[in-house]
Amino acid sequence: MTQHLGTFILTQMAETMISSKPLTFVTLLALAGCAGSTTAAQGPGPADAAGPATVTAEPAAAAPDATPASSALAFSTVQADRGRNVFRSTCTECHYSSEFNDRQFKFKWRRRTAGDLFEMVSTQMPEDAPGSLELEQYADIVAFVLRLNGFEPGSGELPADADALGTISLAPLGN
Repeated sequence: MTQHLGTFILTQMAETMISSKPLTFVTLLALAGCAGSTTAAQGPGPADAAGPATVTAEPAAAAPDATPASSALAFSTVQADRGRNVFRSTCTECHYSSEFNDRQFKFKWRRRTAGDLFEMVSTQMPEDAPGSLELEQYADIVAFVLRLNGFEPGSGELPADADALGTISLAPLGN
């Protein structure tokens, strides 16, 4: 009954309002949506008792990309500190640490992985002697850069392996 009354009222409103303003038509559409949603919440009426009520649920919205947990990052404060020390002794001839957590850096790296960052620094840095550091030192630098960008240290250490680091998304840089 409520559904029929709602439909009757909406029909009467439509006949009266459609000839007026376009905004009124939009209002009518909004009311129609509201009227349809309230009848589903009330359950089946006497006329619907003969058959089972079918309710189609809307699919749930996809969850946003999750920020990896600290334990998934597996770098320690000690490793990030070692990375900071290597950075200071090797990289500051050409770079400031602020370059690695500014908007430009975050925009460039947010769709990449820690493996991509490791691969880049271990094959291209330092500029005057690419690949001259130990692989563990490059992993330490990556840990330092992650900490600069708000990643929380855990209890492990980042491996000195681009493939293993490829599982760590830098997507949180976009946040």
